[in-house]
Amino acid sequence: MVSRHVGRHRFSSINAVSYSTAFLGLLFLHMAWGLEAQHHGTATRRGSGFRRTALQATGGGQATEKDVMAASRGQLRAAKHDNTSSEGLSATPPKLMHNLLGRGGESTTAEGNILKCHQTVKVHSGSDKHERCPEDCPLFAQDRTDMDFCTFRCVEADACGKRSPSSQIGDMELGICRSCVVDGCSKCDTSVTEDRCAKCQSGYSLHTDGQCYFKYFGTWMYVVGAVLALIFILVLAWVVDMTVRPATNQDTLELALATRERTKFRTFDDQAIPQLYPLTTNLLQENVAGPGMTLHFNFMAALIVWPAVVALAWMLFATFVDADLWVLGTRKFGTPRHNCILVAWGYETQRRLMWAKVAFLWIVYLGTFFGSLAFAAFQLRKYRELDRDNVTIKDYAAMVRGLPHLDGSKHVEVDLKAAIENASGERVVGTSICWDFKAHASDVHEILDDELSDLIAERMKPVVTRRDWSIVRRKLHAMEKAIFCKERHAFEGPSKDDQITAMLTGLHTCHAGFVVFETEDARMRAVKKLVRGFEFEGAGCVKLESLDEEPSTVQWDNFGHSTSSELTLRIIAGLGMILLACAFWAIVFYAPYAYYVLTFNYANGREPGMIVSMSFSMIVVAGNVIMYEVCARISDWVGFKFKDSREACYLILYLIACMLNVLLDMVTTYLVVERITEGLGFRTYFGTPLFRIDEFSIKFETYGMQRALAENTYNYAWPSTFLIPFLIEPVVTITIPWFLGKVVVRNHAEIQGRMAEEWLEMAPHDLGRYADILLNVILGTLLFYFPGGYTWSMFLLMSFSHMYIYAFDQYRVLRQVPAKTYANFTAEWWCQVVTAPIVGIIASCLVFKSNCEPGYHCIRGRTLILSCCAAWLVHTVLHLLCLIYVVPKFGKPEPEEDPTVGETFSSVCHHAPCSWFTANPVHCLRSKLKFKHSPPCSFFCLGKEKFQKTNPAIGCFYEDVLGDATRLGESTKTA
Repeated sequence: MVSRHVGRHRFSSINAVSYSTAFLGLLFLHMAWGLEAQHHGTATRRGSGFRRTALQATGGGQATEKDVMAASRGQLRAAKHDNTSSEGLSATPPKLMHNLLGRGGESTTAEGNILKCHQTVKVHSGSDKHERCPEDCPLFAQDRTDMDFCTFRCVEADACGKRSPSSQIGDMELGICRSCVVDGCSKCDTSVTEDRCAKCQSGYSLHTDGQCYFKYFGTWMYVVGAVLALIFILVLAWVVDMTVRPATNQDTLELALATRERTKFRTFDDQAIPQLYPLTTNLLQENVAGPGMTLHFNFMAALIVWPAVVALAWMLFATFVDADLWVLGTRKFGTPRHNCILVAWGYETQRRLMWAKVAFLWIVYLGTFFGSLAFAAFQLRKYRELDRDNVTIKDYAAMVRGLPHLDGSKHVEVDLKAAIENASGERVVGTSICWDFKAHASDVHEILDDELSDLIAERMKPVVTRRDWSIVRRKLHAMEKAIFCKERHAFEGPSKDDQITAMLTGLHTCHAGFVVFETEDARMRAVKKLVRGFEFEGAGCVKLESLDEEPSTVQWDNFGHSTSSELTLRIIAGLGMILLACAFWAIVFYAPYAYYVLTFNYANGREPGMIVSMSFSMIVVAGNVIMYEVCARISDWVGFKFKDSREACYLILYLIACMLNVLLDMVTTYLVVERITEGLGFRTYFGTPLFRIDEFSIKFETYGMQRALAENTYNYAWPSTFLIPFLIEPVVTITIPWFLGKVVVRNHAEIQGRMAEEWLEMAPHDLGRYADILLNVILGTLLFYFPGGYTWSMFLLMSFSHMYIYAFDQYRVLRQVPAKTYANFTAEWWCQVVTAPIVGIIASCLVFKSNCEPGYHCIRGRTLILSCCAAWLVHTVLHLLCLIYVVPKFGKPEPEEDPTVGETFSSVCHHAPCSWFTANPVHCLRSKLKFKHSPPCSFFCLGKEKFQKTNPAIGCFYEDVLGDATRLGESTKTA
């Protein structure tokens, strides 16, 4: 992944940071152990209840505060060192818990005494959940006849309904008295001792067998399934037929595949024939696709290291502090007795180890905050270094703003060039005007494609079409032709050029354009001299501005329709479309799943099966794919002038859309868990029924709710978000388009020239991967709100996922995308901006988890929620201010000597077929039809540079003297 010497130095720095972090963590642990030794009694959540039991242990209410703390501290130490539960985890001895909690009943589990029939026993965190009743009374029955909670008796099967009327069924396998297990049941039939329902939930109907059946599952579902299966079989047969047919367009297919190969990234490296980059190329250092791509891979590498460090930190805590940290929040619910033990153990363990969670969050928060700022400074220095050492087309161009509204009959390019030369005193190579041709964009591009297709046809062999096929195959071929062979409607006939000229004359200039100077110094002098503007065609304030974009990133047809107000309105409308897409996903995909899990019978530890789990993963994947497609289309529709701005918009919109999905799932999970736990009679640690708790923050903090939300967040992340989409991506973006393009072109002689090449084109690589990675990070930080048993595994899996994504993107960039230069800092900057609120989530978690811990705040209800939000907001603002004012101070200073001195536009453009002139479609048409240049400016088409001709008089210096062997794309020349 890194070069031998540079990579070794870089990772040695990372190792030094890791070791330093580990040392600081151990030092923090040492300090925290000191805090535990002083305040362990009050460290248990909501100290009042625990301190009250400690008073009982010291002999009454006359003990001092010091006595209370000492008693509770000593008892907890004894609990930790003197007893081990049946699950191999530290737990408080039964008698000690009886003294601490002041509860009635006798629990003899840990002391080896035998349970007695019809004797009420109260379970606690130290009870053995695997313990069984005597053979004479083999079933645990929850005692509902007393005022206490979590009390059970060993009874005979026929006595199940006496102590708990709703649990009348004796289950010898589970060893409990339970209620009926009928999916979709609202109320069990307690008059029988079998699984029968008395009343079904909405959407279910009760049958004579006492079971509930889904009302809307009928014959129509079988019909729909059969139709879909038939369609799938027919499509599969069709594809197989296309694959085995004799080829009728093989020569065109081979030419299109050759063009596809020529569009890949290639390196000169002093070779006569440019070669593909090796797959082992270090994209962290090698400038293959411009500084933007190098920064992108550095970002992915950093997000491989960060989750691994977080996982390692939690593993160190679990190893050196308490082994319960490995599993806290991961144990499954079960029978009512198991649930009582789980809630008691989970609550006590979480309170006992909350100081460790807070210490861990401090380490992660401070390390992530300062680490992200340091990484932002590193990325800025890296960008400036690459930008300084590599000269590209953008270094010679300035943007012209404030042009008047002129029609196409004028010689705008020539007049503007003369005006700038006169005003600045610098030699101008040429100008490239932005035209308002949005309404004619399809016609303009079709004209250029037709011209290119004519050039390609001159080199093609005649095509022999076979028609000795069966009637079915001929019908299929005709249908394919109607689907795949698009009709072109460009100007035709002998007056074709006149029609195109008339169209060009009817166009009008936008208020912007580009001017190209011979040297970079000339550009800088002109921009400085014309900072106050100059006069042109009656416009008195035409200005030059520095530019940080490459010509390949310009979206020429969006000029004239991209004012600030128009962009704002479209973005607002785009947010509305995202809400509609989210609603569509929620209703069509998520609602059936939510309804099923809501009506599922979770009694006695039952959980939905593997199919439901897989369905949930696919639902999450579907939601992410829908949001991906919607946000991509919105970003295109908004109409940004430069592709980098489009990438930044997509990054933000995609994160917003996916977070809406996550929020919806979190809310649904909360409601489902709330309904389930209340329906199953769950109580808090202190015995309060959950249905009696109205305050959200208190109910959210209950261990049952925390455990369920933690599990749901983990399942949402792995493998649904972390892995599955990226395993599918190579098939969807590479394999299927390549295969489909091949079979379509080889079977249709009607597809020729540029149309055939379009079928075999590779999907361009965008920087939307920033959004994918950041979404994973958001899901990881949300887990900090919950018990930490999933932390180490989730962050390790995140790191593994990012390794796979990095390896896939490395292969894709070097072998499966068309060459393109990513030259500016825009996407990286917005990625750092989005990082600020993500790190703010950790700050919010820290406020939430440290509440009522020794030395911290102790607040309740809305105040706690508002405090968490305030922490998030304060950090976000502080982080952004640091990015704006502090990080730039650590950027690499300009060298005393410019390494690119002496380079000119003509020398750089000699290696770069895509320039400010060849990338502008209207400029190329005007060069041919308006100005009658010979040869005219050729429109740049990736893979077809061999058709470009040099004409220094109009700023065209590139000519492909090596023909098909040249590297295609916008190349850079290293100084």
